[in-house]
Amino acid sequence: MKKVVVAIILLSLPTMLFAHHSVNFYEEAVTRVAGELVEVQWRNPHVGLTIEVVSDRGVPEIWQMETSSIYPLERAGITRDILSVGRQIVIIGRRSTREVSKMLALRAQLRDGTDLPLWFQFTPENYDDEGQLVDAATENVGIFRVWSVPAANMFEAVEQLADQPFTQSAIDARASWDMLDNFAIRCEPEGLPRIMVNPHPFEFIDRGSEIILRAELYDVERVIHMDTDSAPDEEPWSRLGYSVGHWEGGDFIVRTMRANWPFFDTIGTPLSKDVEIEERYSLSADQSRLDFEITITDPSTFTSPAHLDGYWLSLGESIQPYDCQR
Repeated sequence: MKKVVVAIILLSLPTMLFAHHSVNFYEEAVTRVAGELVEVQWRNPHVGLTIEVVSDRGVPEIWQMETSSIYPLERAGITRDILSVGRQIVIIGRRSTREVSKMLALRAQLRDGTDLPLWFQFTPENYDDEGQLVDAATENVGIFRVWSVPAANMFEAVEQLADQPFTQSAIDARASWDMLDNFAIRCEPEGLPRIMVNPHPFEFIDRGSEIILRAELYDVERVIHMDTDSAPDEEPWSRLGYSVGHWEGGDFIVRTMRANWPFFDTIGTPLSKDVEIEERYSLSADQSRLDFEITITDPSTFTSPAHLDGYWLSLGESIQPYDCQR
């Protein structure tokens, strides 16, 4: 193997508003590491790469790289075959502040010059959303399909999570958030409303008296009851709560009660058991776009109701098993 050098590039990265459970443990400076790809762990929540390099002293070193989850990589055209063992590869990323020879991999460069985005690559320049729209009007299935999150929408949602009318007590509660011991670290499925803000696909399934709303992230499956307007008295609180739905004109309205998921986001902003969630889904005339608005009411967390809005597109994708592993 050729002798390679680990170099520090003195560049700073923009801070991502979408807080991740481990991003804070990596340097802001960017490091460039070149070597041979010797192992690939193709799994969620992060694909792992192991790189063997030779230091400037001629000593072999093993570097562990953490990348995004499988879906964003594959949507950007990065498959398991591209990241195959034995390739010579350059990784550009941020070194861990806690572990030697570990990095958050931002981009990769192959020997043939191919440049691969590996982290937070869910950006408009990596996708041709409009060019992938299916002929939804001809299919004529309404909301009952798999919906994909457009890149631009995802970044707007990220900003919305941070820009809400939080109470001071909710802000103060973030100080107790444990970056080393939390639901993301433990691969615990997220609850409402947090599960609805992620880059993975969603799917509506019509079962008559129930409508199922599947989220690829954590393999979550919600049940929306269409034959009642309230939760049974004996219904227990749960992370997804009890959802009831109805049609209002052409819009699909969902109200959720008895949800006890304790966090609004991934930085420790709390939610109480008093939270109430209402979702409104509006289908475009050509059925290729589904706009949504989520209203979250919780006096302990917000001084007035919080609002999240955006849209999904019909890109012909399918829901894949998430199977989170740590």
